[in-house]
Amino acid sequence: MTRLSVLVAILVIVTSVGAVSGQEEPLDAEAILERVRATLGAESFHARVELEITISGTTYRYLMEVWTLGEDRALVRILEPEVDAGSGYLQVGDDLWYYSPTVGTAVALPAIGLTQALFGAGPSLGDLAPGTLLRDFDAHAEAILGPTDEPGGYLLTLVPRPEAPVVYGKLEVTVTADYVLSEIVYYDQRGGVVRAVTFGEPLRVGDVLFPTEVVVVDANGDRAIQRILDPEFEIGLDASFFTVERLEGGK
Repeated sequence: MTRLSVLVAILVIVTSVGAVSGQEEPLDAEAILERVRATLGAESFHARVELEITISGTTYRYLMEVWTLGEDRALVRILEPEVDAGSGYLQVGDDLWYYSPTVGTAVALPAIGLTQALFGAGPSLGDLAPGTLLRDFDAHAEAILGPTDEPGGYLLTLVPRPEAPVVYGKLEVTVTADYVLSEIVYYDQRGGVVRAVTFGEPLRVGDVLFPTEVVVVDANGDRAIQRILDPEFEIGLDASFFTVERLEGGK
């Protein structure tokens, strides 16, 4: 699991596809979680992403272009600020590369880089791939379903799978009646709050209801705001798009 586990979402694709209204029997925790996971299902994705990160009172702004395919392929190119323009990251499975025009060639990074923030705070590369948000967590039998501010909503307590490479002790996930993510609160192994993530400004693109603004606030007061611009889904990408040559050449 990633450091922010949502921002630029991470790009979390929250849709209304598969949502059932007026169901006769209440769903259990695992069924609700599967409904939420099912809304993260666009195979390919493209967008520009504005990222505003505040660290120790100083704010940094970035503009990126992002392409993802499934859960394990992502290409990120930084457009602004000018000093970073043209640099970027490529993920193919567990392999990770970074490219900077000043170096002129892509550099392989250790796989741990997939879980680390790209800019010291804010999203990791893994956060940018749709569908990765909740893949390392289960709603076990002891998961909590509780009241939320929205009628018909759900509150789930999720715990990481034993083999999952995550540092969190649990997540509290608030879901709307349509199985759309509303908020995620991350806890450490001792039960302390690590960060809170809220989703807003939904935009409907076809059958997809997409949160175009994601706000992440860490326990130390640092924050990151992600704004998704012109998202596109199911754009026909295949594995051949995600190459080191494309990362280096900008094509």
